[in-house]
Parts: sequence; structure tokens; C-alpha cells
Amino acid sequence: MMKKLFLLTLTVLTFGFASAQDMTLEEMKVSKAEMTATIDASKAIIDATQADLDALQKKINMLSGWMTGLTGIVGLNFGGSNQWVANPNPTSSSRAISIGVTGYANREAEKYFWNNKLILNKAWQRVDITEADQNRTGNLFDFGTVDILNISSLAGYKLTEKFGITALAELNTSLGNFLEPGTFDIGVGGTWKPIPNLVVVIHPLNYRIAWSADGDTDSAGSVGAKIRADYQDDFMIAGRKIAWSSTFTTFLPYNSDKNMVPALSKFGVPETTLVDNVPVAVNREAGLFEYTWLNTFSFQVWKGIGVGATFGIRDAEFEFEDLQTFYTIGLTYTL
Repeated sequence: MMKKLFLLTLTVLTFGFASAQDMTLEEMKVSKAEMTATIDASKAIIDATQADLDALQKKINMLSGWMTGLTGIVGLNFGGSNQWVANPNPTSSSRAISIGVTGYANREAEKYFWNNKLILNKAWQRVDITEADQNRTGNLFDFGTVDILNISSLAGYKLTEKFGITALAELNTSLGNFLEPGTFDIGVGGTWKPIPNLVVVIHPLNYRIAWSADGDTDSAGSVGAKIRADYQDDFMIAGRKIAWSSTFTTFLPYNSDKNMVPALSKFGVPETTLVDNVPVAVNREAGLFEYTWLNTFSFQVWKGIGVGATFGIRDAEFEFEDLQTFYTIGLTYTL
């Protein structure tokens, strides 16, 4: 079919060019419009056929065993000035590096499925403004900023093609400050796959343990509902491949019990108050409701190398009273 379509298009164009010499200006305009319409129709058929081929290839991949994917992002930033008076900090320097990895390994069979996902983001930043800053001990990697580690494993038995009974285990914490803070969930329920590449987990029976930022305070554990949605796909724009991975997860506790946790300043430092001239930690009440949304985009430029961005939003009262956000922009590599 594709060969016949190509020959037809070529014939129309050749005939049009050969006849153009004997045409009037108005006839040439009409002929050009007809040839343009033929080309547009050919492109539409080619695009539709390519979409069918891509969909078929995805089904082949699903039935052939494990499907895996990996996207990495690296952001670099170096800056400095020496007596540059237009700078609010005339003599200063800054260095920053960030890395991010999003990977998955999924297995799809006739009666069961098993989805595993890893999200890792780590960043370091050092800013020297004063002479005292420049004389500080330690290198760039002693000044961590963003640190995210999310590991999940979802196994299920299919009741229909789009719905199954499932069990999920998820750990959400950091590398440098493992479980300071952090959460661990384990639960059962159902998983729905309404469209390709989207997995929605709804577990009404889930048990959660949470750890606060000081590492000394943990919740007594709570039963609630766990909801998680994962979407990952790639698509073409202007002939370039764009990969997108998105994860949304939330926990809805069934009780309204509060835990006493340390109050933190906007810089993440525990707040204190003076009692008889002695600093005493300030505590606050916090529940276990939480939601997190993490996204990674990768725009390929050449052989898997490209540019990308990662951003995240998190609201976890047990960890911090205010909304948490972060973003990273840099070079990417996608497998």
C-alpha cells in the first residue's frame, strides 16, 4: 500500500511539473493546489500507518516479556564574579550539580502483571558570598539540597484486561537522610488501566508508617486509602522524540489522629524557643495526609542525548508544614 501511494504521488507530481510549461498562471495555481492536497493526503496516510505500527510494536513488547526504560538528567551550573559592582554580591561564586534517574521494569502476562519503578533525584549546591564562606571546609558534595528516592513495586492478578486485584509496596524517602523524613506503604486493593501507559492504583486497605525530618519521631502507623497513578510514554514532535514520565501518589488516613513532630523553619532547620535561657525544641501537631507529584520530560536531540526537566510538588504535613517544590533542568540521556 505504501509503495503504491508513493508511486501515485510521484506520478501526480511528475505530470504536474511536465505540464506546467504549457499552463497559464491561473492553471498553474490550480495545479499547485491539487498537488499540495495530494501531498497532504499522503502525509496523513503515512502518519496514520506509523501510529498503527507504533501501537502494534507496543503490544508485541508487552507480550514478549519485560519492558524496561531509563531516563537520566544532569544539570550543571557554575558562576562567579570578582569585584563586579553591578552584582548585589560583587565578589561571589556558586557551583551546583544535580542528577535525576527515572527507570521502570514492567512484566505483562495473560493473567498477571508486575510493575516496578524507581525515581531518584539528587542535587548539591555551594554558594560563597563572603570571605568566611570561601574559607569554609568541605567541597561541593558536602552541601546537598534536593534528595528524593521513591521505589515502588506493584503486582496484580487480572480480572479483566483493564482491571486487576493488586498489592503495592512503596518507599518514599531520600539517600542522604534515609528515613529522615520518609514513608513506607503496603496495601491491597484494585488497579485500573483505562488507557495504554496509564496505571491507576486504588488500595482502600493500606498501612503507612511515617518518619519525621529529625529521624527520632515516627508515627504509630495508620490505616488508610492509598492512591497512585503512573504514566509513561514517548511521542514525536517535529521529528524529535519526547519522553514523559509522571507519578502521582497520595495517602488518605481513615482517622484524624495527630502526631507531635518538630517545627521546622522555611530553611528546614528545627525551631527552638528559650526556656530559662535554654533552647528547647518547638513541636507541632501533624496528620499523615500526603500527596506527591513528580514529572520528568526528556527532549532527544541526538542518539538519546537531549535536554530535559524534572519538577516535583509535595504536601506532607508530617514532614513539613508548607508546600514543598523543586525543579531541575539539564542534559538528559534516554534508553
